[in-house]
Amino acid sequence: MNDQQWLGARAELQWPGMTMSDALEAQRRRNAGMAAAENGREWLLAQAQRCARESATVYGTVNADDVAVWMANRGMDYSALGNAAGSVFKGMEWTGRVVRSERPSTHGRIIRVWRLK
Repeated sequence: MNDQQWLGARAELQWPGMTMSDALEAQRRRNAGMAAAENGREWLLAQAQRCARESATVYGTVNADDVAVWMANRGMDYSALGNAAGSVFKGMEWTGRVVRSERPSTHGRIIRVWRLK
């Protein structure tokens, strides 16, 4: 979702008392938070994003478990991404599907399934 789509989606919600400047501030804070989470993890994040794109190209879709397995097979730890894991699928599109994670560390939480735009 690009910035214009994000703003449009938020404007449609018409939250009581929320102005367009509030939506812009929320977007600014989101972007700042993502940048802070990525700081110091750029190389690892780039590897995870490359994996996500390659998996989506080959298989059509990808999720966090797929990326974690790919990273583990190459000696990398997905959990080392920390909050930067939220940026792994940046530039991709959510399919609308969710699945239960199969990694023991995630306790079966719901994860999104992504595809290339």
